[in-house]
Amino acid sequence: MLNLYCIPGMGVDGRLFKNFKPANCNIIHVKWLTPIKNESMKEYALRLSEQIDTTRPFALAGVSFGGMCSVEIAKVHKPVKTFVISSCKKSEELPWKLTLWKKLAIYKYLSDERYITGAMLVRRQFGVTTEEQKQKFYEMLKAAPKNYFRGAVHCIMTWNNNEVPESVVQIHGTKDDVLPHRKIKCKYKIEGGNHFMIVSKAKEINEIVNRELKGQF
Repeated sequence: MLNLYCIPGMGVDGRLFKNFKPANCNIIHVKWLTPIKNESMKEYALRLSEQIDTTRPFALAGVSFGGMCSVEIAKVHKPVKTFVISSCKKSEELPWKLTLWKKLAIYKYLSDERYITGAMLVRRQFGVTTEEQKQKFYEMLKAAPKNYFRGAVHCIMTWNNNEVPESVVQIHGTKDDVLPHRKIKCKYKIEGGNHFMIVSKAKEINEIVNRELKGQF
């Protein structure tokens, strides 16, 4: 079986992949680390990659921030496939509103609790609509490592990447309100998919991953 390492979205964990079940894959969840002060996306991603056995063939699947980290890992460690889901493969695909955040640098002064509160306020943009989803989302955010959010946001704000590894397979939803699809040229577009379509559109995503991995192991 092929080891498929999954990197979730910012502040959430492996529970995000509960419906992600590609065939003939050994799913391994990469755990978040607390970013070091002023750490770049590349530096942070390569620290995460220490959880990956790169001595044997493997694949990556990253959602949102995890997808960006996956791209940086793929540039160095050469997985057979890198599935970038509800995410960006290049920094130019990030939405314009982040430019304002970067200029104001407000993110540098917010605490973990402020980030969690903010995420909960805009949870519907992430596709969190039911009370059960709301509770699970909050539980995952609270389980993030201490002092994680400020450093993770810094990684995104300072990310500068135009290199796309050959292994990248980008999958994006047409209803993503966090990273709008109009700026993203992806291989697979999922109609009605929101930012957390890894949960709601898992069947379609599983089929794409199975197709892409066919013959790889």
